Amino acid sequence: MNIYLDILSAIDVLSENGRYWAKFTRVMYMANMNPVRLKERLQELSYLNMIIWNEQGLRLTEKGRLFYKELRGVLEKFGILSAVKR
Repeated sequence: MNIYLDILSAIDVLSENGRYWAKFTRVMYMANMNPVRLKERLQELSYLNMIIWNEQGLRLTEKGRLFYKELRGVLEKFGILSAVKR
């Protein structure tokens, strides 16, 4: 779950809450993932309609943004994710 949270967080931050498109390379570095694994995870998130991924870059869908906020809240509530990691 932390991997997905890192990816969604990177896309959210880099796209400035959906105003811009996050670039693959920037997400890769921010989520600390290699390109092959990141591509696999992005395909999964795209299939689930959590992200939009095209030639312009990456963006969270409304469904992805809600999932990200809920997941982060649950993990923080149970102490799995520290409030510092945002």
